[in-house]
Amino acid sequence: MSKFEKHIFIFTNLREKDPASSCAPKGGLEVQKKFKERLKDLGLNSTVRANQSGCLDTCKHGVSLVIYPQGLWYANVTPNDVDEIIEKSIIKNEVIERLRMPG
Repeated sequence: MSKFEKHIFIFTNLREKDPASSCAPKGGLEVQKKFKERLKDLGLNSTVRANQSGCLDTCKHGVSLVIYPQGLWYANVTPNDVDEIIEKSIIKNEVIERLRMPG
């Protein structure tokens, strides 16, 4: 049994040979840092974990993430989206359609 109720995997992969097609230079690390800060500020860091993730072939969608156990995939995420994701998708279990990854 996991200590955490939810996991947010933020893609932060850096391809040495092709950094332009990687998530890290697009802001993945900044998004992950903001999640960690905001989860701690809100007292959610003991039940929700924001992890860095390697490549899951979604770099063409900008900074991407997946939230489990919902299996909810978001694309083109910026640090400005973090509070909305926490409020709607983490706390209320709602989907933010404008961030939902296509297809």
